[in-house]
Amino acid sequence: MGEIKITCARLGMMGTNCYLTYDEDLKETVIIDPGDNGAFLAASIENMGLKPAAIFLTHAHFDHIGAVKELKEKYDIPIYIHRMDVKMLEDPDLNMSKSLSVTLGDKDVILDGGETIDISGMEFTVIHTPGHTPGGICFYLKDENVLFAGDTLFRFSWGRTDFPGGSEEALMDSIRTKLLTLPPETVVYPGHEGATTISNERITHGLE
Repeated sequence: MGEIKITCARLGMMGTNCYLTYDEDLKETVIIDPGDNGAFLAASIENMGLKPAAIFLTHAHFDHIGAVKELKEKYDIPIYIHRMDVKMLEDPDLNMSKSLSVTLGDKDVILDGGETIDISGMEFTVIHTPGHTPGGICFYLKDENVLFAGDTLFRFSWGRTDFPGGSEEALMDSIRTKLLTLPPETVVYPGHEGATTISNERITHGLE
């Protein structure tokens, strides 16, 4: 297996981070949170010589799912999403788009948290982190010390909890008990803005 590479594109009016994660030898990519501009993402994928293997969703707010339907149909790849955010994915009122819905099919994978996903030369652990949404999840690449945190944890901040289904108490518990217990050198790739580390965020939360 080759080196794991991570490319980030900031998409849409909310500047949502979409990550293309792939093994340099296999050239099969997992697309994490394709929030907008499917044509741009498809062109980037093809220019890099990558083959899409799956779409991972950290949660189902509109700014993280805007290009899901287009990419799913173009590449015939499965969506991975937590069980508690499925209704949000399929309901424009819940995902706050007023027009965007994605219906899951037989190939798609509904998660509960705690699973290990072996895909395209990479091994992801699914961490259920409710609070921003009921079905918020993070994807952890243990061998790479990398965490894709969605809108659960940001650089020196954390996700909003004033949306439907949000809970500040649940989010703080998720961060403190499930994320800040990871190795301090773990690099955190959030859903918005720049990367951070678990070590930095332990300081932010008064644990160091």
